[in-house]
Amino acid sequence: MINVAIVGGGPAGSYCAYHLAKNDVHPVIFDPTHPREKPCGGLVSPSAQKMLPFLKEIPIERSERKTLCIISPYGKRIRISSRYSRFLCFSRLELDKFLLDTAVKEGAELVEEKVTALTRKGGMWKIKTAKRSYLAKRLVGADGVNSIVRKSIVGALDSKDKGLCYGYLVEGLEDEEIILKFLFHRVGYLWVIPRKSHTSLGIGCANLSRSYGLKKELDIFIKRHYPHVKKNAEWAALIPHIKDIKTLHIPVAGTDWILIGDAAGHVSPVVGEGIIYALLDGELAAEAIVENNPKLFNRLWKETYGWILFRDVKLMKWISKKPFLELFFQYLKFRSLV
Repeated sequence: MINVAIVGGGPAGSYCAYHLAKNDVHPVIFDPTHPREKPCGGLVSPSAQKMLPFLKEIPIERSERKTLCIISPYGKRIRISSRYSRFLCFSRLELDKFLLDTAVKEGAELVEEKVTALTRKGGMWKIKTAKRSYLAKRLVGADGVNSIVRKSIVGALDSKDKGLCYGYLVEGLEDEEIILKFLFHRVGYLWVIPRKSHTSLGIGCANLSRSYGLKKELDIFIKRHYPHVKKNAEWAALIPHIKDIKTLHIPVAGTDWILIGDAAGHVSPVVGEGIIYALLDGELAAEAIVENNPKLFNRLWKETYGWILFRDVKLMKWISKKPFLELFFQYLKFRSLV
């Protein structure tokens, strides 16, 4: 019998497991693929470090930059700096490995099996994998945008609340500045995020229905600006991109279950930042479980950072209207990332 089963071993699941184990609640993490490199820039903003100071102390390789360059669709450049700390750029493979290893060392158990089905059985959760079945008292869904836990309990995220990312891991741009270049003809942006030994170079689109030609657009950008880079890996992935505040008001916790991170849709639709909310969700979910009140998570995440996501969803309606973009960039400079 499992006390707490966590489906997904990324930052949200691992950090939740770590905090549970610290409080003598030893969870079981189900994940056959972590740690792994991800279609993600790996950028940790100064505001994220302020909320979770341990991110500055993680003993893994990272690159650091004093500024971040934002380019508007009209070509206007704004460089953002912070009085708190530098922008950090992590390899997701190394970051996720550190978080998962830390959770296991603290007392969490890792089961490298994929969860294929979830059902209720006698007031318990029956968790089925390709190898066997398990019973758990409580369930945490940290299994990403296509979460089987979310699908089984409250329903999958609608396709309109998903975006598409495409990109490469490349060599040859490790001395570049961090760049976010917003697109003119669709809602989204290109990014160049230099890590220690390679660089994440990608493009993201907020609407699946308007994502046609995404790879071609990125390839043209690379050919025009960085023709010398060496491509080491290629990827594509869906990400949460909430369009309606009503979606964020759907409960993400019940008497014996919680959804966290991407599974909860907790990613900024403006700048795509998700790592900070995944980690905060992990910590808050653990707090609710230790208090023997998983439903408490519904209140905790909104009190801690909910206003940011609600604000960003509202902002997206204006960002898509190009005349308001310049005002938006000034807003980013003074409010969002510093």
